[in-house]
Amino acid sequence: MKISDLPFNQTIGLQIDGEAVHLKQQDHLLNHVGSLHASVLHGLAEGASGHYLILNLLTLFPQSLVLAKKATIQYKRPATGDCLARADVSEAALLTCITTLKRRNRAVLTVPVNVFCKGHIVAKAEFDWWLRLEI
Repeated sequence: MKISDLPFNQTIGLQIDGEAVHLKQQDHLLNHVGSLHASVLHGLAEGASGHYLILNLLTLFPQSLVLAKKATIQYKRPATGDCLARADVSEAALLTCITTLKRRNRAVLTVPVNVFCKGHIVAKAEFDWWLRLEI
């Protein structure tokens, strides 16, 4: 599975580039002041967090149920132009999650994400993902 294959993500045009997720500015994604709509930035950030899970956990645990449990986002400045989002999970947090999954068959991982536009951070988000091994 790829994040870019999900219907909503196709609607807004998310594209994968290595560990990052890109979004090209399009007229139908703009808000009343001409910048990218807050919900689009949220979708980009969530897509980047899900992409991180696919790359770092679902390859180890392909029979997992993964659901978003909680999300927070801070908008720092208007986003005009193409944007990029990248997850920023510490190695320690990832290893703790893996250990917990192996021991308890379920875990929660918080995935911080930075959203960039024209080299500036336009939003910071965190997504708590609930994972359960399907055995």
